[in-house]
Amino acid sequence: MLKEIRCEIFKEKVIEFHNGLNVVLGDNFGSNSIGKSTLLMILDFVYGGNTYITHNKDVVSKLGHHEFLYIFEFTKVNLYFIRGTEEPNIIYRCNSGFEKEEEIKLSDFNNLLKEYYKLQSEGLKFRSAVSLFSRIWGKNNYDVKRPLHSHHSEKNIETVTRLIKLFNEYNKLAQEDKELKQLIESKNVLNKAGRLKFIPKITKKAYEKNLKEIENLKGEIEKLSKSAFSPIINISEIISDELIELRERKNILIEERDYYKSRYNRTSKKISKYTDVGFEKLLEFFPGVNIEKLESIESFHEGIYSILKKELNRAKQELKQKIESLNKEIDEINRKLEQVLNPNEEQNVFIDSLIESSSRLKSLQLENNYFNKLQSVTEGIASKTTSLSQLKESIVKNLKLKINSKLIEINDSIHDDKRTPPELNLTYNNYEYKYFENTGTGKAFTNLIIFDLAIFTLTELPFVIHDSFLFKNIEKVTVENLINYYNELNKQAFIAIDIIDIYNGDTQKVLKENKVIQLSKDNLLFILDWRDNPIENE
Repeated sequence: MLKEIRCEIFKEKVIEFHNGLNVVLGDNFGSNSIGKSTLLMILDFVYGGNTYITHNKDVVSKLGHHEFLYIFEFTKVNLYFIRGTEEPNIIYRCNSGFEKEEEIKLSDFNNLLKEYYKLQSEGLKFRSAVSLFSRIWGKNNYDVKRPLHSHHSEKNIETVTRLIKLFNEYNKLAQEDKELKQLIESKNVLNKAGRLKFIPKITKKAYEKNLKEIENLKGEIEKLSKSAFSPIINISEIISDELIELRERKNILIEERDYYKSRYNRTSKKISKYTDVGFEKLLEFFPGVNIEKLESIESFHEGIYSILKKELNRAKQELKQKIESLNKEIDEINRKLEQVLNPNEEQNVFIDSLIESSSRLKSLQLENNYFNKLQSVTEGIASKTTSLSQLKESIVKNLKLKINSKLIEINDSIHDDKRTPPELNLTYNNYEYKYFENTGTGKAFTNLIIFDLAIFTLTELPFVIHDSFLFKNIEKVTVENLINYYNELNKQAFIAIDIIDIYNGDTQKVLKENKVIQLSKDNLLFILDWRDNPIENE
């Protein structure tokens, strides 16, 4: 829990806190701009928030950059930190004398708080959990109809997901979702490989046709294995994957070699050189012709011929080397084949037939294996999608039941007369917070507080912060009962409230006993008063 905050610009240099209800008390005049909301925003700041920097710029402009020194206590172990406004993304871990010992990034600090406060959900960030339930003027997260929204632009599914994480129910969903994404990724890989022809892609009709041909090929191979040559030839070696691959590779190389031979033959054809065209004879018919120009053109053609001849000779040499390389590779494959088979000419037909059937069989089996894998993955996606949908439905149904039961319980405890409780309609993608009968501001904020307290008591949410504007229009008796409810909590709740003389003696006693500071127009939070031009609301 948070034990204390110190700051040099505080009028009271040290503000101490305790377990349960912590009250920032205003005066009985309802004075504004005395620091109630600002102190709550500072609480949010020491818990890793940033709104104090953006919303309370007037404090820095009037008092300069400043640091907050604060202490957390976890299982009787004290942790000391400093965070300032000049470098808000850096937190300093300190010794008990607040001497800085270690720099911590803001994100790492928030992770540390998550660990110490035992928020178990892996996908839930500390600030995502607590920021929503710090209802402070300036944070704009107090829309009474959308209590799960941290800001207006947030998507409904994001708010519901955060709620599921807060109830520590998201890990099961995350695992199911991870498995579904893996199946979808596998399907995409198979489809892409099929499109790029890395693996053969077939249809259901082709699959069934392949099944018949596979049976026929197996029959042919069985017949060949019983031929006259079978006793003297190792059939298993002939139809081995290695041998089939060698034969297939050899066929590819032969085709490639034939292609390069064809190109080589074309380059071997001579380019006919231009013969002497006898430009002088043209003078007999065209006395004015420019012989020098014609001879320069002829010279150009001869130059082209020379260049082309060099290029063709180079290309011819490269093709010759390529053909020789392919011949060597083919010879090497032949050598490997002979080592395995050592066939004579009489056995070649038998072996070729056996290898061709085996190769075709392997190709068809590969096609059908692809089809079976794709079918299996597709069926897995359908099954996992259904189970994930059912799990989502089950989780939100249970959450809805738990939350609405707690809403009824709290609603009945704070209203002496019969009041219809608010109700949360929840789906995985959306939610609606409904309240009935009285739709005034006071009732609306009552239902917002009820909602927060329900989540607070049902989850590991470490604290709530409620500003004074939430209480102003709520019925007197309802506030008195809410204060009693806060006072029975065993986790820290921070509230700001004023004009307490309107409440009964017991309520006033509870508020005063749990007071961490009392502010008034004569006792401000800070050492300087600039209320002539206030920026904040409270």
